[in-house]
Amino acid sequence: MKSINKNPIKYLVFGLKSKSGNNNLGRKTVKTKSKGKSKRKFRILDFYRNYQESFLVLRIEYDPNRSANIALICFKNGLLCYIIATSNLKKGMFINNNNLIESTTRSIDSYNYGDYISNVELNHNYGSKIARAAGTYCIVLHKLSKTSVVIRFPSGEEKILYHKNKGTLGIVSNINHKYTNLKKAGRNFWKGKKPIVRGVAKNCVDHPHGGGRGRTSKLPVPSNFTRRVLKGVPKRKKILFLYKSRKING
Repeated sequence: MKSINKNPIKYLVFGLKSKSGNNNLGRKTVKTKSKGKSKRKFRILDFYRNYQESFLVLRIEYDPNRSANIALICFKNGLLCYIIATSNLKKGMFINNNNLIESTTRSIDSYNYGDYISNVELNHNYGSKIARAAGTYCIVLHKLSKTSVVIRFPSGEEKILYHKNKGTLGIVSNINHKYTNLKKAGRNFWKGKKPIVRGVAKNCVDHPHGGGRGRTSKLPVPSNFTRRVLKGVPKRKKILFLYKSRKING
């Protein structure tokens, strides 16, 4: 399925500048990023899918900026664009959006219960944000009302979304990405990742777990240098969606 093309469409790509963990003043702010990152070009993808016409899949390409494969598609008027490929999308396929088949993009209320969808919008007409990585998908659970649908995210969280939000039918391509073995640390270094030192191996001024004696000595409660507790404290407000009770009461 994956065919590597070293020459993508020129007007659909632009060069990326390596930041290597430095801020606008040139100071190193992220310790685990390196300058050894390979050069790459960013592919401009269509996450909005507002043009609802039938298209032909010209080829499946490798994208160095994401774990999933991308597909170069052509519409009837000759417009070319890149989209995230689903698992069963192949070169030469003709996708008709009028038929409910894999890789068609529609509003989430047009799907049946239990369907696997990807590239889901969180907000209407803001572009797809959820389930874009390799092998990920969301599950349509049920319609809460005329304007809301309950979706289960890849993390297991269930959320109520607006029924006009778009989603693509199918699982994202390159399902076996999580089983790849890098085999050596250099391949991670090519991606711009440096080795990460354990906190307990550092000095007390460098990390909340640092200092002390022995191999694994650390504070009873992990905290920063101002003694603010860092673990076990919720970082965002939990939103409980009691859609079952609403359905019963409504």
